Amino acid sequence: MAFAFCRLYNEFAWAYDGVSYLVSRGEWRQWQQAVLPRLRGPRILEIGFGTGDLLSEMRSQGYLCYGVELSPSMLRIARRKLKRQGVEAPLCRARAQDMPFQDGAFDSLVSTFPSSFILDPRAQREMVRVLAPGGRLVVVNEGRLWGRDPWSRFLNRALKVTGGDGSPVQLCEALGGTGLELQPEEERSEQSRVGVVVGTKEEEEDGTG
Repeated sequence: MAFAFCRLYNEFAWAYDGVSYLVSRGEWRQWQQAVLPRLRGPRILEIGFGTGDLLSEMRSQGYLCYGVELSPSMLRIARRKLKRQGVEAPLCRARAQDMPFQDGAFDSLVSTFPSSFILDPRAQREMVRVLAPGGRLVVVNEGRLWGRDPWSRFLNRALKVTGGDGSPVQLCEALGGTGLELQPEEERSEQSRVGVVVGTKEEEEDGTG
């Protein structure tokens, strides 16, 4: 199953939107949108933006959005999608471990159902570096359907592959060395729940007094 999802990010990226809709029973976009009320400041970077739906949503709400994505297939799809929608958002191909941005460039960093890069200390250091003082890291990392029928159980197993970092509490533990103030959170609907981690970077002292 993990191999199949890896292919979805590469040669079968054209099927990503349909598959994510199917495995979440239509909840995928709602899960992504859990980041929206948690954003801070106008400058937003999405790490691993996939096909660009969340970037488009954030841009429509007036945020200044940027995106990094390692998969060239996803990058091509997102660029075409945003162009069709008339959405302007600078995108680049880069690794989370080596992002081409200045220190403190963004008020919020966003990642939904990130791959294993989120556990890499090098990527964690980069995320903290490009995050402005007082800024936020918002990660959606766990979606679960409420149903106990065989199909829902199967889908939850599939979803666990996309959210392989575990629960929000476990992800907070994995991000414990970043120096961010971390908070596990959860949103619920009639059909599902989604876990979110919010990490806040300490404000700089103004040196007065």
